[in-house]
Amino acid sequence: MADKTLRCAIYTRKSTEDGLEQEFNSLDAQYEACAAYALSQQHEGWVVIGARYDDGGFSGGNMERPGLKQLLADIKAGQIDIVLLYKIDRLTRSLTDFSKIVEVMDNAGASFVSITQSFNTTTSMGRLTLNMLLSFAQFEREVTGERIRDKIAASKKKGMWMGGPVPLGYEVQERKLLVNHAEAEQVRHIMRRYLALGNVPALAEDLNEQGYRTKVQRRTSGPHKGGCIFRRGTLYHLLSNRIYRGMIIHKDNVYDGEHEAIVDEALWNSVQERLASNACGLSRRRKHQHPSLLISKVFDGEGRAMTPSHAQRGSRRYRYYVTRPEGVDGSPAWRVSAHDLEQLVCDQIARRISDERFVLELLKDCDSEAADFERGRANTNLLVAQLRNGKSHDLAKLLKQMVQRIDLHQDCVEVGLCGTAIGRQLELASVAGTPLSITVPAVRVRRGHQLRLIIPGKEPATAAPTQRDDKLIALLADAIEASKLVEANPDKPLASLARDHARCRTRLGNLVKLSCLAPDIVTAIVEGRQPTDLTASCLSKMTLPLAWEEQRKQLGFG
Repeated sequence: MADKTLRCAIYTRKSTEDGLEQEFNSLDAQYEACAAYALSQQHEGWVVIGARYDDGGFSGGNMERPGLKQLLADIKAGQIDIVLLYKIDRLTRSLTDFSKIVEVMDNAGASFVSITQSFNTTTSMGRLTLNMLLSFAQFEREVTGERIRDKIAASKKKGMWMGGPVPLGYEVQERKLLVNHAEAEQVRHIMRRYLALGNVPALAEDLNEQGYRTKVQRRTSGPHKGGCIFRRGTLYHLLSNRIYRGMIIHKDNVYDGEHEAIVDEALWNSVQERLASNACGLSRRRKHQHPSLLISKVFDGEGRAMTPSHAQRGSRRYRYYVTRPEGVDGSPAWRVSAHDLEQLVCDQIARRISDERFVLELLKDCDSEAADFERGRANTNLLVAQLRNGKSHDLAKLLKQMVQRIDLHQDCVEVGLCGTAIGRQLELASVAGTPLSITVPAVRVRRGHQLRLIIPGKEPATAAPTQRDDKLIALLADAIEASKLVEANPDKPLASLARDHARCRTRLGNLVKLSCLAPDIVTAIVEGRQPTDLTASCLSKMTLPLAWEEQRKQLGFG
């Protein structure tokens, strides 16, 4: 028997996640082979430590691997004497990374053994042989990458779909895109709504209010993705995705695809023209300032008309509404921030018409039917989206029709609306002609020779801003579903459960642990009161304690 005990760590790696959901996978096979080799060296004092260093689904071309990082940290801490590998390329396929790993081992007095290849890293000849093998491993990796890239380029040139997230409107069968007619109609609906609303932010708000969600991407190794609200980036990609015209894109080249187009040429061209127009509009807005939206509508506390004005400070331009000079006859002029007033007017009108009672108020003196009310309510969402996200020029036209007069008072702002004009926007045949009014509190203060109106913020200053993270909430929902799945099958191993439901075993286990979060932490996340640095990616990688008090401290809810 050896006088000294040599602590052995076993490192395993697999480049892809394929097969990891199996109860006995490639990582387990590597581990058992190395463990058996260590047992054969027991007379030399070799003892396998309990910790496992597994990297499933990680490339050997870099060192961004959690198992490898933990292994190197334990080597630096002096906890490991020998690293056992099935083959040398399991550790790395990069000469540069290999030199870094060997340096860490040398400094700690550790070495590694490949059980299928006989090497001794303490001799110069052993290092030379290793470097030669790693050079071939790196060469093989680079040649394989080039071959795959060339194959993808050639296949796309023939119009073949080469994988990736499946676009909304299609399904994949035998590696080919086939039209999903229900989703295809949704794609066309999104493009038509974009043309009606005129911009992507308004489109996103409209779709999300109507309950539309992104396509669920189902993956064999899990977890499934998608089913989220539409965001601007997602919609910009959808609106400009030429795959809907039956094309395949590879870098800067466009090829006719094997799949069927689901958007006709006329609709496609209209959408692309609007996207280009909006892009040019952004450039124009940088050169020219936003137009004033309430020209000839605003009157000060003395009943005098107010006109747009501006002040320049450096590169910034500040817009105001001020009392017309010809109206100033001894009493001070009034001034209000144009941006604040316009935002307040649009927001207050949007809030007012969002109320279900508003359409009833418009129709109260009319001979209307239930269909009129339903049509008015359906068009309300569109009008609200235009008020909150519409382009400046479109808003100016809209407010010109809907707003009759805005009166500034010492303690409030009064907005007079034209019910008939609003009814036309909601496609109501006939509405009551009674003027509508909105009153908002405000404060008048003196600034030099002028009186300035200060409009309070929409929320009290003491209210903490919420920051709902949809990805974080979706992660908690997945955790609850995973917990229910395990509870419903108490006698089934986790690996079998993951295999039967096409889930990743490691992911499923992590989700079950997340389901043990303290109820108050879950409530805070759902309400958007979590710490700003707590994200879905961060939470999914944490090892959480079972004690709720410890969870609160670790996650920053203390």
